[in-house]
Order: sequence, then structure tokens, then C-alpha cells
Amino acid sequence: MKRFFRLSAFLVLILPAALLGQTRIHAVSFYSESVHDTMHVVILLPTHYDHSRSYPVLFLLHGYGGSQVDWTERTKLVTYSAHIPAIIVMPDAKNSWYVNSQTDTNSGYEDYMTHDLPKFINSIYPIDTTREAIAGLSMGGYGALMLALRHPNRFMFAGDLSGAITIPGVIDSVLAHPKAPIPSGQGPIYPSIVKAFGDSNKQFRDDHNVFVLLQREHDKKLPYIFCAVGIQDGFTGFLPAHRLFTDMLRKYGKLYEYHEMPGVHNWQFWDMEIQPLLERMAVIMKLK
Repeated sequence: MKRFFRLSAFLVLILPAALLGQTRIHAVSFYSESVHDTMHVVILLPTHYDHSRSYPVLFLLHGYGGSQVDWTERTKLVTYSAHIPAIIVMPDAKNSWYVNSQTDTNSGYEDYMTHDLPKFINSIYPIDTTREAIAGLSMGGYGALMLALRHPNRFMFAGDLSGAITIPGVIDSVLAHPKAPIPSGQGPIYPSIVKAFGDSNKQFRDDHNVFVLLQREHDKKLPYIFCAVGIQDGFTGFLPAHRLFTDMLRKYGKLYEYHEMPGVHNWQFWDMEIQPLLERMAVIMKLK
């Protein structure tokens, strides 16, 4: 049977009133050809949503082990976004690292994020495609920066909270020092990293390394970049990586904001830092 992108095969549900009592929250599902699966997405609509007007969109990504419900269930995102006239799209991307897997041809998650998902969302909501933002935490923070740098001119704003931006460089480190321990905290997630990036194609890893991408693309129009990381983050490589990354942004004269705050790799930190992220996004995208 011929395979095709089935926009007709979707389901839209209003989540129960028990979930914050908010009819702004919709749960949607659709079949993505890029990952050969039915994918689930949570949509947070603006207050006083009006289907007759178009809205900017924020793609808000989850971390490793997370899902599409994390942001609405584990933070006060609904409250924090009440005054922001934008549609927030929170997709499930499994533990994919938001890339087209080097080892699994059925895991085209970059294509899912940049083609299938936007096409589906644009088919059911009035999206202003000239004003798109992307952000996320941990694995999603890496994914937001990586996708923004791999697709220059697409996003106006990219946000990274505790981003795992040492990925996929950690693979090169492990290959170079096979007897050394895997960096702090990354042992349990290392198989997912190898599944996503492989361990035999350095070019592919470089093509998804935010440091290499920034060096390559610095002369292009890049989004405003917002980064935040906890000083006590248990992934000990993340703090120095963010210092290096923001040093590079400054060197290349890019617009960015960097928060280095007391905090660890947890929801308390992300609930705190999603607030200034949303406020800065609103300014950059002229939502206020």
C-alpha cells in the first residue's frame, strides 16, 4: 500500500477538567510518516483564542524520558503563558534527540519536527508561519538549539533550559578514551545517544553538534538565543559547555541572553526559568 502523510487521520480531544480545568489545553494525535507512528501532541491555546486570526507558535520540547504532557503537568506554564498571544505546541518525541536516527530508518524525528508536525498543526490551527519559536529542556534544549541552527532563518527565537549540548560530542570523547568512564550522569542515556547518532559517522555527529553548527552558520541570520543552566547541574559538563557556547555567540556578535543561576537539573529550575524565557520570547516576537 502506498504510504502518505495522513492529515485526515487525527484526533482532537479536550483534556479533562481535572487537568487544571483549562479548555486552553488540547490533546491531538496524528500519523507521522517520518517516524511511522501515531504521535501525540499537547496544544496550549492563547487566552481568548480566536480561530479567525493567526498566531505565532512556540514548539516547546521535552527532555529525555519525558513526553508531551510534561510542561503542562509539571510546571505552571498555563498560568505563565496566560497573557502571551501565541500557540504553544508540545510534541512527544520519545528519546530521539530530535534527529533522523543514524541507526533506525523509522526514526526520522528531525523530519517529524520540521515537516510533519508543522504541516499538521497548520492544518488545524491558524499559525503565523513568519513568527515561529522553539525551546526545550535538557534533551529538548539541545534539540531546540540544534534544529534552530540547522534551519537558519526559520525561527525568530530559540530557548535552551539546561540543554544537553555536550551531545553528540560525548560519543567522540568515549571513542577516543574507551576505558574512561562516561561523563557524569550520561551512562544510562548513552545507548539512546548511540542509537540516534551512531558511532561510526563523525560527519553526521558534526552536522548535529551545536558548536560545529554555530561555527558554520554564524554568518547567517540566526534566532535570538536564550540559554539558562543551573550552577549545581548534576550533569557536570553542561555548565562549562554553556559558557563556551555563549562565548561563541558573543564572539560572533549574535543576539543572546544567558542565565547562570543557582539550581540543579530539575523541574523546580525549569519552572523558574521558563518564565523569563517566555517574557523574552514575547518581546523578540513582538507579542507585547
